[in-house]
Amino acid sequence: MCGIAGIFQNNGSLVAPDLLRAIGDTMIHRGPDNFGCVVFEKIGMTHNRLSLLDLSAAANQPFQNGDYILSYNGEIYNFQTIRKRLENDYRIDFKTTSDTEVLFHSLINDGVEACLREIKGMFAFAFYDKRKSELWLARDRMGIKPLYYIQHSGGFYWSSEIKALIRNLDIKLDPVKTLFSIGGIGERSKENTLFRGLYSVKPGSLLKVDSSGETRQTVYYNALDDFDLDYYRDLERQTPGEITDTFESLFVGSVERMLICDAPMGVFVSGGVDSSLIAAVARQRSPEVKLFTANVVGKFSEYADALEVSKYIGAELNESKFEPEMMLSDWADVTYYYESPIVVHTNAIPFARVARLARDMKVKAVLTGEGADELFLGYPRLLTRRYNSIAMFPDKILKSFYRLIPGLSEYLFPASNNNVANFVGQLAQKFESQRLDEYGDRFDFLNKTKKDEQQMTVKMINEHLVTLLHRNDRMGMMSSIEARFPFLDEDIVKFAINLPSKYKIGRSRRFHNYKHPFLIDKWILRKIADKYLPGHIANKKKFGFEMAGHKYTRVDEKFFKDGWLGNCLDLDDASVKYFVKTQNPYFLGKLASVEIFGRIFGLGEKPDDVRLDVMRYISMDSAKI
Repeated sequence: MCGIAGIFQNNGSLVAPDLLRAIGDTMIHRGPDNFGCVVFEKIGMTHNRLSLLDLSAAANQPFQNGDYILSYNGEIYNFQTIRKRLENDYRIDFKTTSDTEVLFHSLINDGVEACLREIKGMFAFAFYDKRKSELWLARDRMGIKPLYYIQHSGGFYWSSEIKALIRNLDIKLDPVKTLFSIGGIGERSKENTLFRGLYSVKPGSLLKVDSSGETRQTVYYNALDDFDLDYYRDLERQTPGEITDTFESLFVGSVERMLICDAPMGVFVSGGVDSSLIAAVARQRSPEVKLFTANVVGKFSEYADALEVSKYIGAELNESKFEPEMMLSDWADVTYYYESPIVVHTNAIPFARVARLARDMKVKAVLTGEGADELFLGYPRLLTRRYNSIAMFPDKILKSFYRLIPGLSEYLFPASNNNVANFVGQLAQKFESQRLDEYGDRFDFLNKTKKDEQQMTVKMINEHLVTLLHRNDRMGMMSSIEARFPFLDEDIVKFAINLPSKYKIGRSRRFHNYKHPFLIDKWILRKIADKYLPGHIANKKKFGFEMAGHKYTRVDEKFFKDGWLGNCLDLDDASVKYFVKTQNPYFLGKLASVEIFGRIFGLGEKPDDVRLDVMRYISMDSAKI
């Protein structure tokens, strides 16, 4: 919805209005409808507004009264219910119809912790108590809305985007973390960034800064805490018909809440079952909703399926064509907004184009299908785990022979966790993802297979979902488009965490997918989709948002000459020539992503200048596309 930023001076000095405005001005793309700025002694807040609810000037931010200031980014989907309670309990006379004013009065009257327990939605906010000189930063449960902070030169700074801070403060790129971002750590982290001293407020966390500048971050939500044995048992007892009715009710309710908007809305459809189901339900509830798709031209295109869905539900499909060469023309500009090397999701590049199309058609918010695969085990590799013992049987037999000779097995088959590169990459991010895999004894009542599958939903929320939310926020807001996620509704997340895996992984007599024959991913979701979509779309195997990415690029050695990588490692021309000649295209493509990021954020080069070098020295292998 917006971009927020601020300064809290705890060294006795006052906020510099020019610096505060410069930080906020960097994020005009996040909220082009209004820019607000409030300075009160040692606290200052800005707000870039994308108007979605109550489009009047009365709903502009920051919100303030004599004692409090609020700058907020997001949507509170249950704000109308909370508003009625606040009117009854505190006799509040609301001046707007916005969710911002509801959040403001809830924070004041209910208290920050109680407010966070009640609100449902996606949000990041800064709330300041003038009387106590206390600042509160909070982020939603899943981490949909970003929020970064840094202690710098005696002050505390925060913003919705990294670039707003590093362009206006002396913040340096961390070369070690940036080098290891080739493994994706820049996109996967919940807390760490690739910049020294700059951190993200963790999802489901509340950060308090007191008058002396002391900070304390507490976790108010952990996905694992949503697991409830009684709820699990209740869902386990339900019949397939009952369980699908339960889920359908939750899902339809979520879509309805996320369609609440005073500006035009759309749906991003890929041709897959998740986004198509959202589009079908949204179309029934809001006939004017517009559909958009990125047609990745070539062998990866799913345009035909997206078009079939649009015709089936009676909605026009707006197409953004993406030719393979567009990766090269857009790579640098998208990296600037992405704020990380584009390693995990090269499809961020066509995503940016379809968001631009939505903006050009006056849409401000879209529904998207992210979250379904994480919650309901939709990735093929999560199902193939059941076949691991069969697939590895020949390997086990072979290794058993080598074990007859002491030491030979360990020499020929070293443990994969001894990989030095993996270890250093994990070390650079403080073993963040590894420390998340702590489930206690919650799932010990299940056998090993069911236990692993039950834990997998929590694991995917904590790890892979982070990368998707990073992509969707940056690429949407690059064109002032807000993304909303019906599958990430709080009640649906809790339902999925407690749903027995037998309702996520179904069985079939048909050869459903060659990667996991006779097993059906996202069973419960597909059962509901059968009611809303053509049969072959509801049962379509997962392709993902594929495109001609890194492995189709061909990088000339001149691209790395006198660049960030060479500067960082003091590489001479011979070294550059050698690694370009000896490494495979996929690795070099990812390394090019790191180089592009390093040039923009490390060397301070303009994206347009980097783009020219990309176009000059990198090509796409058209013969393999």
